[in-house]
Amino acid sequence: MIYRGKHLLRPLFVGQCATLRIPDVDRGPSDPKNLLVVVLNEHDGLYTVGCREGILRAKFTAADISAIAQVLIKPDDVPGMCLSLRTATAKASGGQGFGKCQYKTQCTSGRCSCKRQKMLCNSRCYPGITCKNL
Repeated sequence: MIYRGKHLLRPLFVGQCATLRIPDVDRGPSDPKNLLVVVLNEHDGLYTVGCREGILRAKFTAADISAIAQVLIKPDDVPGMCLSLRTATAKASGGQGFGKCQYKTQCTSGRCSCKRQKMLCNSRCYPGITCKNL
């Protein structure tokens, strides 16, 4: 089984572009499923990768990364700051998706989380009720 796995997964080289699948818990409903990365370093079968937002803290195996033929990002394009995968995803796509406040009624007091973030409540906050958060 180990022999077969080593031959199916081709090793990546430094500077190669790849896509990294983002787990569902680390992305919002409107975030992309893959993140464009470049391989920066390899040590004992674990790869350090970076994206346009920075270097990812976690190390990944060849099974987590899918190599691509095109050169879309270079190692020089990666900033030197370290990020978690969730933070890099949020920076690349603009956030965790759709927000929702916890109030069960219309927020007339202005204390809901949408109002504090200077956003209007959306249809997920109060289904079927118009909001007074204006």
